[in-house]
Amino acid sequence: MTTRRAALPRKRRSQAERSAETKRRLLEATIDCIVARGYARTTTTEIVSRAGLTRGAQLHHFVDRDTLLLAAVDYLFECGIKEFNRAFAARAPERDENEAAVDLSWQAFGGRFGIAWLEMLVASRADQQLANAVGTVATRFGQKLLEFGSSFTSLPVEEFALSQSFEVAVMLGLLVTGIASDRGEYEATRVAVIELLKEFIHALGKDPGMLARVLRKTAPLRPDRTR
Repeated sequence: MTTRRAALPRKRRSQAERSAETKRRLLEATIDCIVARGYARTTTTEIVSRAGLTRGAQLHHFVDRDTLLLAAVDYLFECGIKEFNRAFAARAPERDENEAAVDLSWQAFGGRFGIAWLEMLVASRADQQLANAVGTVATRFGQKLLEFGSSFTSLPVEEFALSQSFEVAVMLGLLVTGIASDRGEYEATRVAVIELLKEFIHALGKDPGMLARVLRKTAPLRPDRTR
């Protein structure tokens, strides 16, 4: 004769936990909607439908479309950083750190993160409030990159920042190029450009003065932050 164990009662989530989950679902649905429909065509009606929530739940957390979309900018950044850090920490021990960083960066830029970010960048040209939010997140993104790089590079801060600006510019350019390109041709180009980026990073090790030379040449163009 067998005896059944009584099912353990499901732990009831706190109000704070339920609220956080509702916000997460709304923000995830917002990003999904931006990726699928574009920033301009993203509506609260579509977001609520995708999230499986009520209009009242959305209004409780985000009073209007602008508030929700601005919160999504910050949410997108936080998710991108967390995912990158998790994947980088889980890489194979024998894998080259620089090459792993390039591949994981493109994994983010070439997917949901990059498409949503590009949509927000383009939309911010005509929306000052969005431009301010995007600018704030971009600054934080740059700071996080510097913090990340300091853990494994011996480059001076300005030089590492320049190398990261170059990498981001290349990846955004790849993303834009892929929008209207033939898929087969684009894939070959994408792989080649990512490999070229890795070769560039390796070349820095053989010519450590390269970044310093570029910074000296462009010094007159950069703002004097000592004033």
